[in-house]
Amino acid sequence: MNISEALNYGSKILFESGLNQAKIDAKLLIKNQLDINDEDFIRSLSTNISNSDFESYKLKIQRRMRHEPIAHITGVKDFWKNTFYVTKDTLIPRPDSETLIESIIKHTPFTEDLNFLDLGTGSGCLIISVLEELKYCHGTGIDISENAISIAIKNKEHINRNLNLSFYVNDFFSFDTNGYDVIICNPPYVSLAEKDEIKEEVINFEPHLALFPKNGTKDCYKKIIKNIKSTNDKKCYVFFEIDYRDSISISNILKDNNFSVIAIENDLTNRPRCIVSKMN
Repeated sequence: MNISEALNYGSKILFESGLNQAKIDAKLLIKNQLDINDEDFIRSLSTNISNSDFESYKLKIQRRMRHEPIAHITGVKDFWKNTFYVTKDTLIPRPDSETLIESIIKHTPFTEDLNFLDLGTGSGCLIISVLEELKYCHGTGIDISENAISIAIKNKEHINRNLNLSFYVNDFFSFDTNGYDVIICNPPYVSLAEKDEIKEEVINFEPHLALFPKNGTKDCYKKIIKNIKSTNDKKCYVFFEIDYRDSISISNILKDNNFSVIAIENDLTNRPRCIVSKMN
């Protein structure tokens, strides 16, 4: 069997399983199995695939049939300019979150060495991407999940071990933010009321701790904002990722706690995704 035939085999099975992007998924999985890029893939369509590679590819197709995310099957996900390791303990990095990186570059005055803090760092994709752009700055990422912090450290070592960046297990509701100039946060903001509407591959495979705020979205943001207000003395910038429907309510919480809302930046779908604010 050659690569083209193996691709058709995987595409057919995934399509019959009800996956809309069956051919795209099958292509991603076979490329991952063979460790080849797009150019090599096109050039190698008539090349025979080994029995061992085909059997491993079939196992990946079977996992995808059960709606397991591609990123969990391959163990990696592209974000910004790098490829990050991911597991079931971290949210899969999404293109919408790149809005935060763009917003930080656009709105932060980089005239000096700044100290960044990433609250709820997960895979570390946000803070690593920022510091890759601004190598003269330094930072810290925290997460309540010890397993997530292990992945973030692995990503730093894989992408750039020389980054001036540390990761710690801690709670973003109570972490001392004093001394940080810029704070990044993508907190859990999916309402439990929407649980039945979420895709199977998200609800069954990604960490609920990172998806659903325990006492509601507004309460989560309010606690984080109040903690920053009570512990930070640098009139810091704060960049929040938000649900597009919450831009007004989260802006009001910031204003009620002595923050100015500088901008609300839209994502790739032209919906509000990032609130840029600064402590007064």
